[in-house]
Amino acid sequence: MKNYLAAAIILAFFFVIGSEKIFVTAEVNGEEQIIKTLEERRGLQLEINFIHSVQKTQVIEELEFDGDDFVLRRTKYKSQGVGLPFLESDGTFREEDGYFVMDDMNRPVKNLALRTGVGTNMTIKIDGEEIKLYEIFPVGTKIEIRPMSPFKNFLSSVFGRNF
Repeated sequence: MKNYLAAAIILAFFFVIGSEKIFVTAEVNGEEQIIKTLEERRGLQLEINFIHSVQKTQVIEELEFDGDDFVLRRTKYKSQGVGLPFLESDGTFREEDGYFVMDDMNRPVKNLALRTGVGTNMTIKIDGEEIKLYEIFPVGTKIEIRPMSPFKNFLSSVFGRNF
């Protein structure tokens, strides 16, 4: 009985107190691969850069980690159209250096789920490192960026769902 109690205490410790990290993962052939692991910290910058599937022009989304979630702060794009912000309620709109820019968006995003696409040339820049996802992974690969303790990430990979 003592062994079960000790195991339960250790599990609870990892669940509650485990050091939070941000995991960048890819699902390849049904298996999750960790691309990058970062210490969770407020103000961590993330940039997603891709070619829009309809407009065929560049889109740059700038996010920041606020301690709980990522927050979409700004979107820059070359042409207006489907799926791109344009309403006054989306933020502050302006033009700059050939881009349409929507600032002050402040949209929280719990977990980021991306997919590589045909001709999208998707890259992410996180903690100053650019990762060219389109060169590494086949079209349709699911990429997730999520804050989580290492132990919860382990459980997620074992049981196939987020904890």
